[in-house]
Amino acid sequence: MEDDVKTPNKSRVDKSLVAMFLKMSPEERMLANDNAVRAIVEMRYAYKQQHITKSGSKRNH
Repeated sequence: MEDDVKTPNKSRVDKSLVAMFLKMSPEERMLANDNAVRAIVEMRYAYKQQHITKSGSKRNH
């Protein structure tokens, strides 16, 4: 009877997102990937700059 109990699927997949990427050409998928990587790099840089600015301003007080 224990075998009848289904365990919840812990990995959630956005099927609409998968479908969107499947409709794209390989070039479009590469461009989407490049844009995502660029956004991540920009956010990391901005976070580091903010952290440097905040820690630098504390030293000046």
